[in-house]
Amino acid sequence: MTIDALLQMPLDALLAAFFNTAEDSNGNFEIVSDYRTSKFLELPSDSHAKTAKGLSEKYGLSFELKSTSVISAQIENDKNWTLDQFLDAVYKSILPKLNKLSADYPLDTEIALALFIFRGSVDFNRNLYAVDWKNPTQQYLDNFFKLLLSSDDLLNRLNLNFRELQPQFVAGERQRNTQIRINLKWFYDNVISRYGNINEYKSDILQTQIVNLGEVRNFTSFEDRLVFYKQSILGRGLTESEINILRQDLEFSKQIIAQDPENKFAIRNQKIVSFARETFDDICVGCNDIYKIDDRSFKMPRNDRYYFEINHVIAYANDSDSVDVLDNLVKLCPACHRALTPNRAYPEYQKAIIEKMLASRPEVANFVESMMTGKYPSPVEYVYQSLK
Repeated sequence: MTIDALLQMPLDALLAAFFNTAEDSNGNFEIVSDYRTSKFLELPSDSHAKTAKGLSEKYGLSFELKSTSVISAQIENDKNWTLDQFLDAVYKSILPKLNKLSADYPLDTEIALALFIFRGSVDFNRNLYAVDWKNPTQQYLDNFFKLLLSSDDLLNRLNLNFRELQPQFVAGERQRNTQIRINLKWFYDNVISRYGNINEYKSDILQTQIVNLGEVRNFTSFEDRLVFYKQSILGRGLTESEINILRQDLEFSKQIIAQDPENKFAIRNQKIVSFARETFDDICVGCNDIYKIDDRSFKMPRNDRYYFEINHVIAYANDSDSVDVLDNLVKLCPACHRALTPNRAYPEYQKAIIEKMLASRPEVANFVESMMTGKYPSPVEYVYQSLK
């Protein structure tokens, strides 16, 4: 299959490619499933052949046995791309499909299935299912986070295991990638119970140990750990003393957000806005090239940082579900944020701010264009008409 053919595939196939693609020895790409015998259940001789068939039927891709324990679907690198370029293109193909999902589409289940069914292992002691985080580059990390932040209940079932902070890692022993982990009972109830036929071996392991699955539970600090990994761990060669300090810093807030089904969008909005506030640069994209920030905002005593508003480029009230994504957010100073209230400032001034918001990051402009209909003459006019 060519890259262009893959990028036209349905959402579930693109999710599988985004979470599980590696580069092969010939410079092509392959979507890989790799699992071995578990101590909890003997591996049937035909297990991998059955899984290859199940993955092919589910995702519409040609999965075949590559070795005794590896299954893969081949993607021809006919564009001579790097793996990062390929995964970024897959993400950009996913984004417009997310924006157009029906209300009953099981997005949490499909993301969890694509992320965990191909690889990973069970930890019954901690009631978790874990998978190594592949391709830990800055660009992939950002897109990975944004995909997860588009989910609803799934986000509360995940946590991260920072293997880079383990003593063995800094000593040069067992240098393994950070793991992303999911509550085992939630994974069984929402994913394996629905799609257990794709990998019958993993399904059987959970079914034979069902009394050990524990309870469905939340991990309330997941988005904090995302920020922590991005800012403090990714790409750094940590010393033992730095690791000890970071381990002490891993005491995040334990506040639990009420899981009111009627308020799920507000819950997700809070998480996404929090992530944006911590990771976006502390500049106002609307006026940083015109005014000094001292004249537009103030410093907060708790952290000595300037105060900024997190603004939805396409207003949140228009379609809370579709527009509540990281690619639709920017930082504005309080003055620019207030100026975007309908009829508060002259239209020319509001449109100038909008134009700068669209130019602030390529993914912002791409998101707005993906949401536009044909009746608007430009992205600026579309956003201007959406102001609430």
